[in-house]
Amino acid sequence: MIFSKSLIRGGVHPNGNKQLSNNSEIIAIAPPKYLYINLKQHTGAPAKAIVKVGDKVVSGQLIAKGQGSSANIHAPQSGTVIQIAMHRAAIAGGGEEQMIHLQCDPENQTDSIKLEHDGKTAEELIQIIDDAGIVGMGGAVFPTATKLRSSINKKIDTLLINGCECEPYLTCDDKVMCEQSTQIIGGIRHLLTITGAPLAIIGIEDNKPEAMQTLIDAASEDDNIQVKALPTHYPMGSAKQFIQALCKVEVPKGKRSTDVGVVVQNVATCAAIYNAVRYGRPQTHRVVTISGGALEHPMNIEAPIGTLISELVAYCGGLKESASRIVIGGPMMGHTITNMHTPIIKGTSGVLFLQESELPQYNTSPCVSCGRCVSACPMGLLPNAMAELIEHDDLEAAVKQGLNSCLLCGSCAFICPASLPLTQYFSYANAQLLRQKKMQQKAQLARRLNQQRTLRLEKEALQKAAEKEAKKAARGAARRTRQPTISIKEES
Repeated sequence: MIFSKSLIRGGVHPNGNKQLSNNSEIIAIAPPKYLYINLKQHTGAPAKAIVKVGDKVVSGQLIAKGQGSSANIHAPQSGTVIQIAMHRAAIAGGGEEQMIHLQCDPENQTDSIKLEHDGKTAEELIQIIDDAGIVGMGGAVFPTATKLRSSINKKIDTLLINGCECEPYLTCDDKVMCEQSTQIIGGIRHLLTITGAPLAIIGIEDNKPEAMQTLIDAASEDDNIQVKALPTHYPMGSAKQFIQALCKVEVPKGKRSTDVGVVVQNVATCAAIYNAVRYGRPQTHRVVTISGGALEHPMNIEAPIGTLISELVAYCGGLKESASRIVIGGPMMGHTITNMHTPIIKGTSGVLFLQESELPQYNTSPCVSCGRCVSACPMGLLPNAMAELIEHDDLEAAVKQGLNSCLLCGSCAFICPASLPLTQYFSYANAQLLRQKKMQQKAQLARRLNQQRTLRLEKEALQKAAEKEAKKAARGAARRTRQPTISIKEES
């Protein structure tokens, strides 16, 4: 069954360019000589390293423990920890983060063992997922165990499996669906046990017919797992739009998908869950799309977490020409980096090397109030009005217009005939609001510390005064009780 694109609001039809990388099988590369394993592979606080320089580790060994809602990190390869230091990270705006530098020993790898985990309870399965450090592989990189624990006490009607991959160029999920269907269906069965949902629906955009048929065949014995086609329409893969298209419900502002009885997981995350439960494999590798017009041979590579992008490019035959832009993720929601000496993390779905002809044009002109950005916005916002407010530094008014609901999907900027960088306006505004929030938090902390200091000084002053009064009273009492000295001369 193919759903009408009208089931979601707005959206656009960018050129997919998926043919560049979806014609070959997933290639697993040999262990690199060095890995740079970021301690922040997920949302939440960075994991805490539990190894030190000089330690020998084996593949799959826990090397950093998640803190709070963050996830564990394991060694993708055996080797030696040679440094724990800051290194260039694949984050928006550049910058460095703390990483474990591992010198790999490709001759000393461990084999996974098939485990008997049938009959495990929901809590036991979540603990396995937690221990394996699995995070959402669709780009959100939210720790999966945390997400599942939040659904335990909710009534879940439907488990949705996201196979849309609506971003142009990216084909890693497409190839995982074609080549790892057994693992995906196995992971879905575990998720059905965890959530208690009576039904799972795998939603796939209709530009992936092979993946769709492969999963239909793999799920043929499961009456409670369905595969449904969705129209190729960006941003169909966004969680709220995905739920809206398949379940015909809208997640209210400020609410989570579990509040409407739905849990969403990515197809690659399902495969990772299966590997963790069945074989005890932690999440140490992922499939990455390496693509773009500037690349010699675009392909999908299964690589250890921490592999440098420069090594992936070398495996693809290098660059045909200097890339005009290097993008982490898809071109609609990804971010630009400037240095290939940057390692991939668990959430890296793709790295694109784009030519000048593949980039949007920046010959901007004034807004003509055509309203196309309003029609394209999947959240029903007024992008042109918000951009004007932001241009005048009226962020508070932009928030009232719905800035916090913006997905930063880029649909408005894509459709704008004036080539206005609308998404950049919203990214800038969000960064400014975050900065203001941090400054307010610092100011509140300073006020609280100052109040505490004032109270402490007042308390100390009162205590000193009380002690002084007590000493004074003690001296007075001593004088009153002291007997006068009388000299008695002995009679001669």
